[in-house]
Amino acid sequence: MKEMPTAEEVVAMLREEGIADLEDGFAADGNLFEAGMDSMAVMQLIVVVEERFGAVIGPEDAGRENLETPEALARLIGRRTA
Repeated sequence: MKEMPTAEEVVAMLREEGIADLEDGFAADGNLFEAGMDSMAVMQLIVVVEERFGAVIGPEDAGRENLETPEALARLIGRRTA
């Protein structure tokens, strides 16, 4: 079983891939949508997560409860790669 990424690793991924322009020290429970992530970024995010982690993110996973914070996104990736 693969390890779940940390919230910090998720923030780094979002920056590296140009999905979200997050400030240094962005909180694990910070709101990604308030930080500027939009629906186009969500589509890009799903592709990147599938490529990097082999996680299959379905439409039922693409709600705010799973994508709103780096912490929630890390948990989702962990569940979908387990």
